[in-house]
Amino acid sequence: MKIRILSESDVRAVIDMASAINIQAEAFTLLAEGRSVQGLRSFAASETPPGIAIFNPAFLTEGAGYGIKVVSDFYDNPARGIPRMTALVALFDGETGQPRTIMEGGFLTDLRTGAGTALAARFLARSDSEDLALIGAGRVARNQLEALAASFPIRRVRIATRTEDRARQFIAHAARLDPPITGEISIADSIADAVCDADIVVCATTARSPVLYGSWLRPGTFIAAVGANEATAREVDGETIRRATRLIIDSRVDSLANSGDLQAPLRDGIITNSDIVEIAELVAGRQGGRQSDDEITYYKSIGVPIQDLVTAQHIERRATERGIGTVIDIGGVQD
Repeated sequence: MKIRILSESDVRAVIDMASAINIQAEAFTLLAEGRSVQGLRSFAASETPPGIAIFNPAFLTEGAGYGIKVVSDFYDNPARGIPRMTALVALFDGETGQPRTIMEGGFLTDLRTGAGTALAARFLARSDSEDLALIGAGRVARNQLEALAASFPIRRVRIATRTEDRARQFIAHAARLDPPITGEISIADSIADAVCDADIVVCATTARSPVLYGSWLRPGTFIAAVGANEATAREVDGETIRRATRLIIDSRVDSLANSGDLQAPLRDGIITNSDIVEIAELVAGRQGGRQSDDEITYYKSIGVPIQDLVTAQHIERRATERGIGTVIDIGGVQD
């Protein structure tokens, strides 16, 4: 039994942001059409050392394949000089169940998260959006910038982060993007300063309490919250949710269960479940997106396993066609 191993550099060699955005549309179309089965996300936690393993399975119907992404989040890793989070994606044959491919999943996750925001922005942001505010300057924020710059005429980017060094590293990274970001990239004096004139605001943080307040937002803003992903963690306050006329999520099951941004307003009676729409409904044309230039719109992304599966399958197909990766024979018991 042979499997293909794809490193991060292998993955990067076969996919770019433009194609990743279109792949997210494909993934959510499959979800809307009932052609995918999403297993519930599950967790296993460790106290010593402190960390958590997250298991994200997804299955396509009619023998089209299945897969699982395993994410490790070990909190003390930065002190060891290694990333806090790592991920692997495994793909299996839908007809036989045999393993086919294992690939590095961290870059894939960052890529599809940025691409998912850009897809949501097609429906929720004004088409002439050119002023972007980024709250957070880590790996996730980098891919948010790349995805939105590939989709909108971004002319100004303002970064709000806790450390100036992180912001300067972000700017240096942005300068190396291909195609390059055209326009001004600067460090804001405060989050309020970054967002007050923004057309698009992205929250990509690990905040436990709100960092974005609705009173700061001007009419017509699109907000994407892609960071905090626990029921007790929030990036935006209740006023942001109250002012938003369109509340879009990537998964009603995962986003509602793991988003304090929505759990708290639901509990406080600011919104009801009927106010919330899945992005698959927009992609399928069953629900509308932005209705006017003055609307404030909101998208919450936790990440849906079908995004990982469909993106990984495209990567696998392209790598196989180009002979990229390492193929090994792992044996296996024969009947």
